[in-house]
Amino acid sequence: MNQLALSFAPSSGGRTVLAERKAGYPFSVTTPISRKDGAAQLTLQSISGGLYGGECITQHIHVRPGASARLIQPTATTVRRADTTPARQSIRLEAGENAALVYAARPLIMLPGAALAQDWEIILAQGARLMFWDAFVSHSPNGETPAWSLTSRVNLRAANGSLLAAERIAVKGAELGEGFQGVVGDFSAFGKFWRLGPGPVENPVRSLENIQNGFTRLPGEAGCVIALAARDGGALCAAMETILNRFEEMSP
Repeated sequence: MNQLALSFAPSSGGRTVLAERKAGYPFSVTTPISRKDGAAQLTLQSISGGLYGGECITQHIHVRPGASARLIQPTATTVRRADTTPARQSIRLEAGENAALVYAARPLIMLPGAALAQDWEIILAQGARLMFWDAFVSHSPNGETPAWSLTSRVNLRAANGSLLAAERIAVKGAELGEGFQGVVGDFSAFGKFWRLGPGPVENPVRSLENIQNGFTRLPGEAGCVIALAARDGGALCAAMETILNRFEEMSP
């Protein structure tokens, strides 16, 4: 059962409206506003204080053919200590033919003892455009070893079910230091920006201050992914928003 299920549809005058809404604990959903481009923008909030061990949270965001929607999250989600069973979160983003969706979630804040298994299921119809980011920040309030664990899986599929791209990550906070393969240094915030569907397939931020980034083109003209490492969550969020703005400026 989805704790959050939203469906957006086109209406007269080129505007998009929220056609269906189901929001249960822990979600709180604001009334959408209409942007100048006709897209519906909605603020998504959680009233629970974070994700807790043993919880299973599911979301399904559906943008119908020809509609355009943007979901923004004003605050980050804290992943709390899990004594026995990890928290689980499933997010399904579905964009119909020639639809557009931006899902701008803030990074997960991984606290010591936290454990989360996360699944993204992305469904992209012909001509649809979708942008989202998957990110996390390692945080130890008292300077203790950040002994947390995170697994995140992304499956990108066409409307007919064929697999376009897939990614799997498994990270343990205690391993983000000495001996970790890749760029870590003083960085504590990491994420990937996914731009999917037709549109520019180039890196709009080849250089950002205090940010490391890497660019990957997805096969089959499915889009691109930008991996980022930042010193903190604020710098990571600023970089993600810069990328979003530049991609939107580059789009026809």
